[in-house]
Amino acid sequence: MYAYQSTPLEQSIEQLYRALSVREPHQLDAEAIAEGLGIWLHYAPYTSRAIDRAGLQSIVLDNRLSRQEQWQDFGHELCHLLHHAGNQLTMGESFIRFQETKAGNFAYLFCIPTFMLLAAELPRLESEAIAAISSLFGVTPEFAKERLRRHHRQVTSNRIAEQLTAYFHAEQLVKRKEGIDYIIQTRRSKMLFCRERGVLGYMGDRDDSE
Repeated sequence: MYAYQSTPLEQSIEQLYRALSVREPHQLDAEAIAEGLGIWLHYAPYTSRAIDRAGLQSIVLDNRLSRQEQWQDFGHELCHLLHHAGNQLTMGESFIRFQETKAGNFAYLFCIPTFMLLAAELPRLESEAIAAISSLFGVTPEFAKERLRRHHRQVTSNRIAEQLTAYFHAEQLVKRKEGIDYIIQTRRSKMLFCRERGVLGYMGDRDDSE
C-alpha cells in the first residue's frame, strides 16, 4: 500500500500543530493559534504584515479582507516570524522575492495542513473536492484549487520516488543473485559484467517504438 512521505516542512507544521493540540480543521483559528504562540494579533485597514521588535512578535491582518483571506494572510505572515529574519525595507529585491515565495508555500501547507488533508474524505470530482477543501479549511476556492494542485504534484513525485527505490532494490537483488558487479548501458542494450568472470551477457532495451 502506498504511504505518503511528508516533506520536512510538512512534518514541522504538523509538529507545531500537535504541540498546540490542534488536530482537526475546525480548530484552525488564527486568533487561538497566535495566542498559543505568544504572538499579538491585530486588525487594521492596511496590507497584512508581520512585525518583530526586539522579540515582541505581532501580525497585523488587513481588516478589509474576508475571513478566508485573513486566514491565508496569517499563514503567510507567520512564516516570516518563524523562519525569516531582518527588515525587508533594507533587503535586496531578489532576497525579498525569495522570502515571499517561501512564505507563500508555507501558507498553503499551514492553512491546509497535509496531515489533515490526507485524513479528509474528499469527493472524486475536482471541482467538488476544491469546494470541500475551501469549506473545511476556511480558505478561498482559488487557494484551495492551488493547494490541491500542489498536493497532487507532491503525491505523484512521491510515487515516482517510491517506484525508483523499488526498482533499485530489485536490481540490487538480481545483481547479487547472479554475481553481477555492474550493469553498463550501451547503445542498444545493457551489458552485464562481473569483475571475476568478465562479460556475463547482454540485456536488450525495450524498443520505444513498439
